Amino acid sequence: MLSELTIKNIAIIDFLDIDFSKGFNVLTGETGAGKSIIVNSINLLLGERFDKTMLKEGEDFAEVSGIFSGINESSEKILASHDIDCNDEIIIRRKVNKNGHSKAYINDMPVTIAVLKEVGKYLIDLHGQHEHQSLFYPDRQREMLDKYGDYGDLIDKYQGLFNLIAEKKMKLSGMRKELSNILQNKDMYEFHLKEIDEISPKIGEDEELGKIEKFIKNRVQINSYIENIKSDLFAKDGVESKIWSAIENLDKLSKIDAKFSDMKEILTDVTYRIEDFKDRIGEYLLMDDEEFPPIDEIEARISEISRLKKKYGGTIESVLRYRDEVVQRLGSIDVDDADLTKMEKEIEKLLNDLHSIGEDLHNARMETIREIEKRVPGILAQLQMSGIKFKVKFEKLQTPEISGIYSYEFYIATNPGETPKPLNKIASGGEISRIMLAFKSLLNEKRMADTIVFDEIDTGIGGDTGYKIGELMKEIASNTQVITITHLPQVAVFANNHIKIEKYIENNRAAVLVKSLNEEDRIDETARMLGSAYGKESALEHAKELLKKVK
Repeated sequence: MLSELTIKNIAIIDFLDIDFSKGFNVLTGETGAGKSIIVNSINLLLGERFDKTMLKEGEDFAEVSGIFSGINESSEKILASHDIDCNDEIIIRRKVNKNGHSKAYINDMPVTIAVLKEVGKYLIDLHGQHEHQSLFYPDRQREMLDKYGDYGDLIDKYQGLFNLIAEKKMKLSGMRKELSNILQNKDMYEFHLKEIDEISPKIGEDEELGKIEKFIKNRVQINSYIENIKSDLFAKDGVESKIWSAIENLDKLSKIDAKFSDMKEILTDVTYRIEDFKDRIGEYLLMDDEEFPPIDEIEARISEISRLKKKYGGTIESVLRYRDEVVQRLGSIDVDDADLTKMEKEIEKLLNDLHSIGEDLHNARMETIREIEKRVPGILAQLQMSGIKFKVKFEKLQTPEISGIYSYEFYIATNPGETPKPLNKIASGGEISRIMLAFKSLLNEKRMADTIVFDEIDTGIGGDTGYKIGELMKEIASNTQVITITHLPQVAVFANNHIKIEKYIENNRAAVLVKSLNEEDRIDETARMLGSAYGKESALEHAKELLKKVK
């Protein structure tokens, strides 16, 4: 249960420390006194979002802490899973700065907001203002059924399978998209591969073809230049004959002086090189044009290779590198129609399993529904709603949902002879509040949380019904701590611990005072709640009688 709540710098609260007791705790006070601030602060301990407008004006941070004792087994398991010792008591602390940055601690150990929410749902069941109106929605109605039922394992099994199917369907969609892309790209890749292989360029081929093209185009000019060279070197009065004449003269000189022999050898060596040159350059003249492909074929080949280079990277090396990549991509295609068929059959089988589990879950819900249909009218009768017909109608869904394969909706008839109609069509605010309280009474038997907080659940209710609500809340409090904010004296008089919230002005600023009331104080507060239209003394006497009556 929540033993103590401490609030710092929230709204008009500078510092507040509230002690709660076992059983039935009631908070009362004038409208605007600060009761909703206390509920919002409890929400912060449960991991709810911090609204920066909640921060007290002029302050840099807000902080809420709560001491919880008598921790239930579910909370202990969650705490143990996060390596947090509790020893039957924990302190939860939440600090938020003006920028909205939040830090949370359990027993001074930092925890995430997710952990706060995980633990919080077993510590406190907080029924905020107007939350009872959520019962107008079928999804919320089903949640209430499921909280009462003992089939959590079936829900987990169904939802686990539902999520698995959703994952499989997403994967199947991805596979279909991948296959579509592959088929589109496959045609493109195969075209590219065929295009490259048909031309089959070789490294350096473009340069060699360029040389051949240049040679063929300049063949006439080349022959002319060669003839000129041959004439200069090998004609009757050319260089060659002059060198041989010089050699003859050097031969004669060497007979006169031996040192001219070396010079003769140099020129003789030159003649050998000239002869070699004469043979090589003559080869060009002997070349037959038929040794080369036609110039138009060479130009066409050059054009094909240039087109490939332009398309696939600029060089023959890049063309061949891209070809290798295409071969690798085509070889890595691992999705085909057979894979899709296999996945579709797998999903179909899982869907059949889902429907089977969904029927099991529906059957379990029907057992709960039959019990609730019997019990809710009896509890409502205690709350001045006699003769109620309460039914839960169901309908099979066309498509399975995360909640199951059936929808459920509460139907009610508030007057004899009427046919039950959807709750959201006929129930008034006061009636829906009592129906919610009836469910809370049933759920309390499960002891799902150590503390239940009701924030003005009795709105729109008065007279003798108020007493009945107070009696039921006290009955709930015999098993679970109850903290209730109320404006009804008929409810407040049943409290084990009556706490008054007051707003006052100090140094031209609003502040909040909390006081746990003794017997005399309770008389005064109850009288205030009753009103003094017929005189203060009359209200005080009435208050005394009420408090005396419920003891």
